[in-house]
Amino acid sequence: MIQNYLKIAWRNLIKHPTTTGIHLLGLTLGLTTCLLIVLFIQNEWSFDRHHQQGERIYRVNTINTTGDDVEKTGVTPYPLGAALRQDFPDWSKIVSVHTEEDAPVFISSDKILREKKVLFAEPSYLDVFGIEMVAGNGRATLTQPNQVILSESTARKFFGNASAIGKTIRLGTTSTMQVTGIMRDMPTQSSLGAGMLVSYASLKKYFQMDIDQWGLESGGSVFALLPEGNSPDQYAGRLRQAIQKYFSKEDAETREFVLQPLHDIHFNSDFKGTRFEPAIAPTYLYVFGAVGLFVLLIACVNFINMSTARAMTRAKEVGVRKVIGATRSQLVGQFLSEAFWLAGISALLALVLTHQLLPLVNEFMQKQIHFQWVQVGILMLTLALLTSVAAGLYPAAFMARFKPIRALKTGGEQGRGSQTWLRQGLVVFQFSISLILAVGVVVLYQQMNYFRQKDLGFKREALVVVSLPEPKNLSVLNQSLREIPGVEKVSFALGAPTSQNNFGTTMRPDPSNPNKKIPIALKLADADYLKTYGLKLLAGRFFEHRDTLSIASTVPEEKQKYAFVVNERTVKALGFSKPEQVLGRKIRVEVNDIDAEIIGVVKDFHTSSLRDPIGPMVMMNFPNFYYTVGLKLKTNDYATTLAAVERSWQRVFPNSLFEAKFLDNTLQELYDNEQRQFTLLRISAGLALVICCLGLWGLATFTIERRTKEIGVRKVLGASTTGIVVLISRDFLKLVLVAFIVASPVAWYLMDSWLASFSYRISIEWWVFALVGVVALGIAFLTVSFQSIKAAFMNPVKSLKTE
Repeated sequence: MIQNYLKIAWRNLIKHPTTTGIHLLGLTLGLTTCLLIVLFIQNEWSFDRHHQQGERIYRVNTINTTGDDVEKTGVTPYPLGAALRQDFPDWSKIVSVHTEEDAPVFISSDKILREKKVLFAEPSYLDVFGIEMVAGNGRATLTQPNQVILSESTARKFFGNASAIGKTIRLGTTSTMQVTGIMRDMPTQSSLGAGMLVSYASLKKYFQMDIDQWGLESGGSVFALLPEGNSPDQYAGRLRQAIQKYFSKEDAETREFVLQPLHDIHFNSDFKGTRFEPAIAPTYLYVFGAVGLFVLLIACVNFINMSTARAMTRAKEVGVRKVIGATRSQLVGQFLSEAFWLAGISALLALVLTHQLLPLVNEFMQKQIHFQWVQVGILMLTLALLTSVAAGLYPAAFMARFKPIRALKTGGEQGRGSQTWLRQGLVVFQFSISLILAVGVVVLYQQMNYFRQKDLGFKREALVVVSLPEPKNLSVLNQSLREIPGVEKVSFALGAPTSQNNFGTTMRPDPSNPNKKIPIALKLADADYLKTYGLKLLAGRFFEHRDTLSIASTVPEEKQKYAFVVNERTVKALGFSKPEQVLGRKIRVEVNDIDAEIIGVVKDFHTSSLRDPIGPMVMMNFPNFYYTVGLKLKTNDYATTLAAVERSWQRVFPNSLFEAKFLDNTLQELYDNEQRQFTLLRISAGLALVICCLGLWGLATFTIERRTKEIGVRKVLGASTTGIVVLISRDFLKLVLVAFIVASPVAWYLMDSWLASFSYRISIEWWVFALVGVVALGIAFLTVSFQSIKAAFMNPVKSLKTE
């Protein structure tokens, strides 16, 4: 019987190729989109789920509260791990780590690579996170300084098929290390996955500074393996005592340590952690899941609409089947088999399409989602079955309900009102989703454009930032760069004004009062920084070359004299209203406990992305940490100028990797996540609209077929072509208008909630909705009018000759 159902279903499908083609195209697009999104969500949800002890692993986070500002971070002071080991001997394991991104690795004189993820870790990291060693003694490696463990893939990348054990590499310019261990590649779904594990004992030399400072926070975190059965809440009191023990009284009042489960790290964007794998909000996945589901639902709606519309032409078939003894369940099975055929063919096409598109998705999303035929096949089979039932059950039940006498007598003209309302409601649902997605595309585009155009407080045109391997021989490089005709200004610093190269620390407004502290961003820059980047000086002066000479290594430490330049927010944080009032005031910065006077105030500029508000910022002249050089160009011949810059750079750093980026491009990288969201939403909105238009086109075709004789009569009675087009299009355009009314408030609420996550954002204007509505109406009209015009030009004689 089932074989008979499928055979008859196949004949019915090929009998109506246009309808079948619309169904196949819509379902294939819907299933492909849904499957890709499901694979992406599955990949994200599996983060940190592979650790055998994952339920017991927690990260120690810090919550700093200053007035109304609350900062949550997983980055903690470097001495914290050792302190907790002393105060919490009952914890099973405690491990300190430091993350380093895109670190230059020198394999040989002619081979320099960048390793994306380098992790400095204590030996207990191996036990806590279950790292599997292939060669070497991992614990011994991470105990000794200047030793490193490579993953299998990293070892192949560095040394090919040759054994890596015993080989020497240089990390940065300061740390020469020996490879003494090889480990299995860590899963890509890991918050701490790395290609290199470096002994934590090597960190001080790599940094070239004392990291045992409670005021220094820069990429370091602490993880704890709690005893089995213990809740993190029971340690709140003891963590409070630890804060009171190691921090000043006033600082302890504004600071709190909390334990965050490992499984929560990837899905809790409230806490800023390492840059290895930025945390994402769960709503991000919910939105993608909803988009995939809605695209598939829109395709199912097309199937329902077209099937119920076509039901009238199959009413007599139903009547005959019932007269000769077919039961209702047999009819439902017959019509469901058509849905299974369509869903099955669409699933096969979607499977092939997904396999071809997944590498592009991985490259775009910067993921490593693997296509496993068995797993993906089962997933696709499940989606196909659900789709066929969701799309085919109602049309099957609807047609099986026909009364045989009325079906044979009237051709199925029964219940037309209810099914018409259903189809209209489904069309409104389809276009409502499409309009919401379209509004999201426009708002996202506006916000991205706002990012590009907003005044950040400095100039970014024709500015190039070049990474330096080490802060040495800068005077030689400076002189060489200034002799290049296309270079106008040169400045050395830790990083550009807006960059991730900032130190997070605190300052004491009164060095004699250790209890009062203010969180700040510390920027290190030379005397030419102001003019190179176009910062605006509001009061006092900026650094001068004499300030650099006053802290030179040749000057005894007790005679070195530093100076600070602050921004407007620091002035307010110090309790003053005018920039001039802070000049000459002495403050202390808790990196190396440096006391100095404020010599100048600059206008506020953004030190990080526009997601975050501008906070207090202190600048100081500190050549030991100048790891970038900013170049203001004065020519349009960028290629020639940058080639000259590279030659000068290579003369100073002959065995290093030259990397130069335009500041505009670097700033855009801060919003890669939003750019990906925009692209994906744009694709989803386009697919949804295409599927909606396919449905409209099919319904319009069927409507015109049923009204052919009516159109012929109207033409005979003098109706114009325009009148007929308007007559047919009007009913469909009304539905799009209703969808616009339904979608507008929902779209506004959703996009306003998304924009609330940015400290600097656009306002959603009324014309966005008007634009989307007009475009949607125009596309719908073009879709329907194509068939309407074709009908309007039909010869009425042919339409009426059978009467």
